[in-house]
Amino acid sequence: MADTLLKVDNINVYYGNIHAVKDVSFEVNEGEIVTLIGANGAGKSTLISMITGDNPKAYGQNMILFGRRKGSGETIWDIKRQIGYFTPIMIQQFSRSESVENMIISGLNDSVGLYTVPSDLQKDIAKSWLQMLGPSFRNKNFQQLSLGQQRMVMVARAMVKHPPLLILDEPTIELDDENSRLFIDMVKAIAAEKQMAIMYVSHRAEEDLQPDKVFELIKTENG
Repeated sequence: MADTLLKVDNINVYYGNIHAVKDVSFEVNEGEIVTLIGANGAGKSTLISMITGDNPKAYGQNMILFGRRKGSGETIWDIKRQIGYFTPIMIQQFSRSESVENMIISGLNDSVGLYTVPSDLQKDIAKSWLQMLGPSFRNKNFQQLSLGQQRMVMVARAMVKHPPLLILDEPTIELDDENSRLFIDMVKAIAAEKQMAIMYVSHRAEEDLQPDKVFELIKTENG
């Protein structure tokens, strides 16, 4: 594994006549906390979808992911195995009544909910994450948790396979200041323990995050 997890160089993206992303370059290294900020329409979602493999605009671009040039034979699943991803809209997919333990285990299977009998090893892994989250999460149903607590569980679910890079897309939107601080404190603590890089995407700077780098996308008429 190279020290540089992600590197993009002079990325340009067009949607018809719209120059959505213009000459963007940045890199993310192992263990760093970086923020990607910008107003709505500045290109944040386009960049993230290119990184996670969900946007075909990434092909042909000068982008290196986990030591390998984008489009050199990797599959979308090769990329996704090394990225943990969370955005609050994902919570809407989980409407079944599931325990917090099962929610975390589902992250090992990349499934929306748990549909198989978990192994003893999977249960042990989930219990270690429950211990990290704290006693207020034990023996709880996911649907019974507060909005902030649900997001903490979803981050644990994204991190359970120890990916080298965690992408959090507007994770504190609609949370009050206290819950935002709790969420950010938890993310920082877990990332430090697991030696994981975090890419935090937001329309505003988060003072409590104390990132190593801040990348700002500025929307203009020409991209």
